Amino acid sequence: MLKKAAVPLLGLLIIVMAGCASNVNGTWTGGTTSGAATYTLMLKQSGTRVTGTLSGAGTDDGPVEGIVDGNTIKLRDQGGPSETPALTVKGDVITGFVRGTTLTLRRVK
Repeated sequence: MLKKAAVPLLGLLIIVMAGCASNVNGTWTGGTTSGAATYTLMLKQSGTRVTGTLSGAGTDDGPVEGIVDGNTIKLRDQGGPSETPALTVKGDVITGFVRGTTLTLRRVK
């Protein structure tokens, strides 16, 4: 009897976990393949909503906000109209193609 009840619950748990947003809380550092600068991104996540601060980007430094959807994050200047292309979150690494180059950020532990 327990096995019959456990199988549907396990299936439901797998479906729910697959749809969960990645956790991007924390401080992330890294740069682009050109190596021109080192960026620091401090993020705080509440559900799928993300807020934080970007530094190391010169005139683009400042508050950011965005959305996490599964393993994808999209950020923009807080209150600004433009948004970055979708970046991929995989564990403690965020990667993506931004302004013609590959960006890689790693979570500081």
